[in-house]
Amino acid sequence: MKLCVVGLGYVGLPAAVVFASRGIPVIGIDIDHRKVEAINRGQTPIKEPGVDTLLRQAVADGKLTATTTHDALRECQAIIIAVNTPVEDGVVNLTQLKNALETAAKNLNKDTLVSIESTVPPGTTEKIAKPILEKSGLKTGRDYYLAHVPERIAPGRAIEELTTAPRLVGGVDPPSTQRAIELYTTINKNLYPTDATTAEFTKLIENTYRDVNIALANIFALMAEKLGIDVWEAIRLANTHPRVHIHLPGPGVGGPCLTKDPYILITAASVEHAKLIQLAREINRQMPTHFTHLVLTALKRHSINPREATVAILGVAYKGGIDDTRETPAQPIIHLLKQHVAEVRAHDPYTQETFGATPTTTVEEALENADAAAIVTDHPQYRQLDWKKLAPLMRHKIIVDGRRVVEPHTAIEAGYTYYAIGYGKAFKI
Repeated sequence: MKLCVVGLGYVGLPAAVVFASRGIPVIGIDIDHRKVEAINRGQTPIKEPGVDTLLRQAVADGKLTATTTHDALRECQAIIIAVNTPVEDGVVNLTQLKNALETAAKNLNKDTLVSIESTVPPGTTEKIAKPILEKSGLKTGRDYYLAHVPERIAPGRAIEELTTAPRLVGGVDPPSTQRAIELYTTINKNLYPTDATTAEFTKLIENTYRDVNIALANIFALMAEKLGIDVWEAIRLANTHPRVHIHLPGPGVGGPCLTKDPYILITAASVEHAKLIQLAREINRQMPTHFTHLVLTALKRHSINPREATVAILGVAYKGGIDDTRETPAQPIIHLLKQHVAEVRAHDPYTQETFGATPTTTVEEALENADAAAIVTDHPQYRQLDWKKLAPLMRHKIIVDGRRVVEPHTAIEAGYTYYAIGYGKAFKI
């Protein structure tokens, strides 16, 4: 069997190298010429632990090649589609998916499996993909097979989760489900069969649950600031209850899933009570503005004119330990701060993206003569910083912590004034 993977991004490329590592010949297809050329040289265009090693080995063994030519689909007995399905103004754009399906239909062989891993509205595989693919003249479930197998990987853990995390396998009919199980069991035995629409819906409600839970934590954080208590301590205590699992607050929700999937769900199943999901999205979207307000409040409480202040942003990626800046809250925070303060610097050990802030290569450079350190991302390197040693570098010793990277007592003992999302005790000073 030969496998084609259409779309070699954060989802498609890890899948391609994992299948290739299991001895399955893989052809990767992408419209980006530079990406294709890099892959064929054995170089990964994304930063993801383990992908580089598997990619080099797969290319050296002749198990993985990349191309921009969709004619390669004719060589394959299985096709995975992992193209982007972006949300624009709250509405999902399926253009790339439809284009991939139209191309697949023109090159579809009999007895081929088509698996869609892109996140889509419920009913997409059955009502959109199936009719497009049947333009080939082949009958679904008899002449070819169609399934939705939603990706469930987190950046930084893609290889591990592709091979061990539970996967949903939803065919449009039982033969399609079985054929998809036969493919995916070569890399992961932890499979849960279902139908395509249920698999689509399940992926969306998983991420919507997380987004709503984070919004609830953020509401608790705002309340704690008003009440003068520490929400992080309160959540820790609440989670000792065996039936309670409150997520953690932060300066905003980022990444390609939690910021997108709730909107897809709302649009696909428009019911009155979906207002709860919409409200949660709005709360999380407002957190970068709130975090910016905390920074400006901290400056003013210390009689620092924001127009003369320098703020160091620590962390640009949307989550700790990775370089991914998609939908990161750092972007609106930097843009808002630049409207109010003299200089915004940015440091991140994983990415060089700064969104217009002054780039710095070290934490020391970022903090030199800065008035406040604003921690946006919980990178492990930041948890290991010696803040007492860094204190003499700063013009004013202010920490505004969006991720509880620094414990309040550690900052205070090192001579800082400590502010944080949900740390109401700071406003009792």
